[in-house]
Formats: sequence, C-alpha cells, structure tokens
Amino acid sequence: MTTITTGIFFVGKDRPNRPAASEHVNDAGEYVLKVRCIDNQGKGRVEGYIVRWVGPQAKVWRQAHMDLKAGDILRLELENPRSIPGSTGMPETHATVRTCELLSARSPSDAQAA
Repeated sequence: MTTITTGIFFVGKDRPNRPAASEHVNDAGEYVLKVRCIDNQGKGRVEGYIVRWVGPQAKVWRQAHMDLKAGDILRLELENPRSIPGSTGMPETHATVRTCELLSARSPSDAQAA
C-alpha cells in the first residue's frame, strides 16, 4: 500500500555543493527536480526532507518557478516518505512528489493570534 503525506514545507538553504533545488535527467531520460525542504513543527521539531519530482509536470513547474529560494513555502503531497541517515548524521526523509504548490509568503497580519 502506498503511503501518502501532505503538508506545508519550507525550501531549505543552499549549501556548498548541495543546492536547495537541483535538476537532472535520470537514466530513463526523465526530468527530475530535487528539492531540499524543511518540515518545521515547532521548537526542536525540525525535520529535513529531500523530495524528488519526476516527469514533464515537474519540468513545467520548475520553469515557472526558477526564482525558488530558501524559505519559500510549498504545499506538498508526497508518496512513500522514508527516513534514512543523512549526510550530516541526522535523519532525513526522502519522498516522491505527487503534487506541489508554491504558496505566497505570509505577512505578519496573516499570523494567527496566540
């Protein structure tokens, strides 16, 4: 059975030799968009995700969002998320993107009162 998860994620920061968003063509000749994301669930509950979106829809989406940057907000529907040890020793979750929507940044007035 396929595991599906949905949520709001933030585009991660670029790192040396590890951009937040990258693209390539896989061995099957398919376009692949890879994005490093953060799932921020509150203080001390931040998880890294590496998500891959394969196919022509990913390419069209990327071409429309070439200015994607750290902190941008994505609404993602992900398939088969799996936690594995990351390159820094911390776990990171890998998943395949089913749908992706770039959300507009929230202004301070959009924040809910505590």
